[in-house]
Amino acid sequence: MKKTTIIMSISILFSCGSKDNVEIKTNDNQTKIELTKSEQEIEEFTVRALGNTMAEMKFDIPNITTKEGSKVKITLINESVDAAMIHNIVFIKYGTRKEIAMEAIQSGMSSKYIPNNSNVIAGSDLANPGETIILEFDAPKKGNYEFLCTYPGHSEMMRGYFFVK
Repeated sequence: MKKTTIIMSISILFSCGSKDNVEIKTNDNQTKIELTKSEQEIEEFTVRALGNTMAEMKFDIPNITTKEGSKVKITLINESVDAAMIHNIVFIKYGTRKEIAMEAIQSGMSSKYIPNNSNVIAGSDLANPGETIILEFDAPKKGNYEFLCTYPGHSEMMRGYFFVK
């Protein structure tokens, strides 16, 4: 009777749209129920850094749209071959691009050109030509944001918009 009640309770949890995972473990005729939060939704994007000169360099996509609270996984592929074309991707609050770009230069290579600034949401490692870098972070609250490469001199050409719905 006790197991039937437990199974019925679990069925009710699932039918009510619960996003929890339910795990039942039995040991010595005792039933243990563990409710664990389901994994956070992961939204994956591939961004290519293109071009071998300052005039050609750009990200291949101008916009990224994701859902509030999701886990964002960015795969940055640096398709450049010129040694000077080192790139990163940094997500920032909207309207702070010029400020972040200036501070990035001042922060230098040791910080991967990512300034210690509250307007920075997340930033990747530097990708040398031919390298692929992965950046994971939690999407911020709903709103409009930006992304850019903060390697010196790149922010004017290598940028885009990040929309969180």
